[in-house]
Amino acid sequence: MKDDIDAGTAQCAKVLEKVRQPGRPRAIPPELETVVIDLYKIGYGYRAIAGIIKSDYHISADFSTIKRTLKRLGIMPHHGSVSKS
Repeated sequence: MKDDIDAGTAQCAKVLEKVRQPGRPRAIPPELETVVIDLYKIGYGYRAIAGIIKSDYHISADFSTIKRTLKRLGIMPHHGSVSKS
């Protein structure tokens, strides 16, 4: 009886490890975020980075996804309205 309980507990632990995160997964995996940052710092634009990610890593990401990723990571400069003084 005790062996059955231990086996059930071990099985529950495995199920708890595989609980998915809510929401949609990111189009660009966290492992490729450094690649996107490096390409942006070199001087590539959003569309060029999206093309490189698609051709080299076979991940289809729109240029706006690249832009949002850079903004989320705090890399892209925020352009606000300029006040005239």
